[in-house]
Amino acid sequence: MNRTPLPTRRPNITTEALWNDHLITVTVGFDRQGKPRECFANTLRGGAIAASLADAAVLISIALQHNISPADLGKSLGRVPAWINGEQVEAPASPVGTIVACLVECEL
Repeated sequence: MNRTPLPTRRPNITTEALWNDHLITVTVGFDRQGKPRECFANTLRGGAIAASLADAAVLISIALQHNISPADLGKSLGRVPAWINGEQVEAPASPVGTIVACLVECEL
């Protein structure tokens, strides 16, 4: 399976999401067709979680560049029950799932 090369300059979107009281900033880079092909993730708290987010973003980016869609990645990750605006929904079980959820939202 070949990696999809990215243009030197590419459009991107930066968004934020919460996971377990950690604000995660996710930047998504797109190819010429508008598909997400890379991501970067960080948190202001730093430390081990910031390092884990950065490593997860690298792995997610490699998957995206090998034509695995964000939706397919998301199907493989854990979900947990959560309450949002008074409704019970399923939310990402980990910060990795939170990053992928941001990618899915950016893809729509």
